[in-house]
Parts: sequence; C-alpha cells; structure tokens
Amino acid sequence: MKALRPPLLIIAVAAALRVFLAARQDLWADELFSLAIATGHSLEHPASAAVPGLGDFVEPPAAVHPAAFRKYLAHESPPAGPKRVVRAVQLSDTSPPLYYLALAVWARILGTTDFSVHAFSVLWSLGTMPLIWLIGRRIAGSREALIACVLFTLAPMSLYYSVEGRMYTMLWFLGALTIWLTLRSHDRGGAAVVISWALVSTAGLLTHYFYVFIWAACVLWLLLRPGSSSRASVAGGVLAALLLTAPWYSLVPGSLAQWRVTGGWLDGLPPGDKLIIAPLTLGWSLLSGRGVWGGVKAFDTFGALLVLALGLALIRRGREGVFGGGRDLLWLWAAAACAGPVVFDLLRQTSTSLISRYALPGLPAALLLTALAIGSLPPGLGVGALVLLVGTWSPGLRDLARQRARAGEPYRPVAARVGAWAGPRDLVLVHSIPSGVLGVARYLPRDVPMAAWVGQLGNRRVPEDLGTLLQGRDRVALIRIHEVGEPAPEEEWLRAHATVLAEERRDAAAIVYFAVPDTRR
Repeated sequence: MKALRPPLLIIAVAAALRVFLAARQDLWADELFSLAIATGHSLEHPASAAVPGLGDFVEPPAAVHPAAFRKYLAHESPPAGPKRVVRAVQLSDTSPPLYYLALAVWARILGTTDFSVHAFSVLWSLGTMPLIWLIGRRIAGSREALIACVLFTLAPMSLYYSVEGRMYTMLWFLGALTIWLTLRSHDRGGAAVVISWALVSTAGLLTHYFYVFIWAACVLWLLLRPGSSSRASVAGGVLAALLLTAPWYSLVPGSLAQWRVTGGWLDGLPPGDKLIIAPLTLGWSLLSGRGVWGGVKAFDTFGALLVLALGLALIRRGREGVFGGGRDLLWLWAAAACAGPVVFDLLRQTSTSLISRYALPGLPAALLLTALAIGSLPPGLGVGALVLLVGTWSPGLRDLARQRARAGEPYRPVAARVGAWAGPRDLVLVHSIPSGVLGVARYLPRDVPMAAWVGQLGNRRVPEDLGTLLQGRDRVALIRIHEVGEPAPEEEWLRAHATVLAEERRDAAAIVYFAVPDTRR
C-alpha cells in the first residue's frame, strides 16, 4: 500500500488541475456539437434532409428567441434513445457512435452543463493514469511509471484535451487498455485475456477511426511476439473484434459520402514536404508546450532540444534498453499514431496530418517513452531533466490556466456583450455553422431576437432574407464566429445599406453593430 501512495498523490493532483479547468472553461463549437449529438440532435445535414420531429437542426426563416436554438443542446422529454443518437451520428459526424452513446447516458444522469460535458472527459483521462502506471511498471519499473504519470499530469497537450468535450480521452483510455491487455496476452495468455482484448478492441474501433492505427500496432506486435498466447488466439481476437464492429463499419462508406455542413474543411493533400515530415511534427506536438492553448516559442525550442538529448541518452542503453521487455510495443504505438494520419491523408486526399489532435491516440506512448529516457539517467540528473522539461511547459500551462474560451471561441463573453446591448427591437444575427449559432444562443443572458445565417445550408438570400429579418428592427449585431470559410454576403449588404455603429473583435469572433435605416424596416 505504501508503494501506491506516490501514484495516488499524482492522480489527486491531476484530478484537481483538470476539475479546475473543467469548471472554468466554456464549451466551443466541437464540444457543442458533441452535446447536440448526444441529446439526439443532428446539426450538419443538408437542409432538405432535416426532420424536425427527430430533432434535426432547422434554420428558422425569421428571428426567434435563443430558446429555439438551446433546445438542440438539451434532452427532450422523454430523452432521445440510442437509435436516434446513432441516427444523428450518421447524419452529422464522421466518427463512430460509442462516445456519443456514452455521453448521452452521462448527460441524462448529470445534466448538460458545461462542467458535466467536460467532467465526462476528465473521468476518462483520470482512468487512463492507472493504465499508464501499469504499463510503465511492466516495461521498465516503478520509477519510470511514476515519471510517466507526472508527465501525463502536467503536459499541456494532456491537460488541454483532458477537458475537451470530445472522444479523445476515451480514446486514451481504450488505447492504453488495449496496450496493457496486449502485454498481458503476451505474458500470460488465456481465454479471459483474449476475450477482454477483443471487447476493448471493439469499443476502441467504435470510438474513433484512428484507433485502428494503434490497434494494428498491437496486432502486429502480438503476431511477432505471441509469448504465452498462440497466433491462432490472436487471430481469433481480431476476428471477433471485426465481426462485432462489422454492422457499423458496413455503413461507413455511405456515411462518409454524405454531404455535411463542415464536410470539406480537411479536403486536399498537404504539400509533399509537410506530408513527409508530418509524423515527426505530430510526434513533437504531443510533447510540446505550445499549441492552441498558448505557449512561448523560445521555451518550446529549448524543450525540443532537451527531448532530443534525452533520446540520445536512451539510445546509449543499447538495443535491449530501447526496445527490450515490450518497449518496442511503445515505439509501435507512438509511430502508428503519428504516421496514421499521413496514411489516412494519402487514402482520402485530406490534410489530417496537419492537425495535431489527430495524433492524440499516441500521447500516452510519447509520455511513456519520455519517461523511459528520463529514467535512463542517474536519479539526480533525471529529476533535473524532469524539472527542466516541465519548466519548458510553464508558459503554456500559464496560458491554459488563464483561458475561459477554448480554441479562441469566446461564446460567453460575446453573448454577454451583445445581450447587454440588444433590445427587443434589435436583432442578433449569427453567421456561423449550426454549432456556432447554438454557442451564442447558449450563453445569451436574456431573451433577445436572434437569427442564424448558415451559409453552407444555402437557405439565405441577399437581400430578400435580410429584408424579412430586419423588418421592424432598429439595430442589428452581426456576429461572425466559426464560419469554416463561408463568405458573409449579409455583412456586405449591411455595410452598404445600414450605418456601422461600432466594430470589435474578441479572439476568433468579429462583431459589427449596425443601425437599420427607417426605409429598410
């Protein structure tokens, strides 16, 4: 029991940091999307495919109160069942449904508040830490396992995405559990381990498609190093997982072919040079102190040099020290997670390899490998290296602690500012995708007339729809946020025909206030 005190203390610190962020930060567009899907509401379908009776998003032709949009982020009475949640996933998302189904159950019990959505991710993140401890102790020792837990607690990438209301922390948990069961299969074998491995594999494959890369690494490692398991039992586990996921995966080609509001935002291969170095870039992003949360370049550069030096120190331990005792599985895990997006891009002609979060399945592996490198040093030098590495993260951690708006999308302050300005004869016009519209509506402090302008849906026309929306209005506040590259012809028309009262920008949101001439009302 005494040996467990240090990891339990670290988990307690990790929980405190994550709960602080979960309580402090608001939801952004992707998290609002998660909540909508989990409550059975599709947001990204074509306008012609909307079925309001099944909770699909509809762009109202006239101004409405914010409650008309908030309903897409709440459970209905009675709540939508699993079938409708799966339907919403098929219409709106390109991910599997398990995360949304689990979040739906969680939200029924604990509600749909911002904290509840974040806390669900925090739960999976904290559940990953004991697995990191077990894996680290198995492949190296208690010291390296403890270092890995410290790194997972404090790494900016880990902290930031531990709170994200998406499936990434669930993916960490299932990925780490798959790795641990892979090691158990090698060490002990047995039907119970194979069955557990197949069930966890099924859950991972139904949580995120990029899980398949680390799953393939596990399969390859077991086939090369079956240990106490036979290759036949490994093949049986693989077959069981594929059979269990087949009903969903048979629907994937048709689902991916459907039009979605944001369906094309990743279209197009990156330039060849970026594609070649993408695995290295993605790998460093997992250990970097800079990201969407902030950070300082000079600190990050020093951090990169420090990690390089740690890597060289690890190499000095020789082949057995680097790859022996199951450590080669960690390298396969990290390599698969960082190379996987490149493979996906080549197959789908997309640019996921430019987005650091698509390498997140490999985060525990990157931290475990870093812990191995630090553990290869003498104790005093290792502590110094750990302190230095955390020090390079300090600007990013400071910026992360200060954040209220995730991903630079300040829905709450924008809604508060516009809500205080607008009156019953004014209009709040939101130019965004559906989840962005819902974000403004969610945080508006009172009922003020508002309207959605989702350009991708193709419902709105200038000037016809503006004439309808502005009828009887004195002023209009146009908010542009999370547009996904869609032009705003309504702003051009307003600038030409109305009077600009003021303009302001808050992070990724732009607000223009107009006075509407009497002749236009």
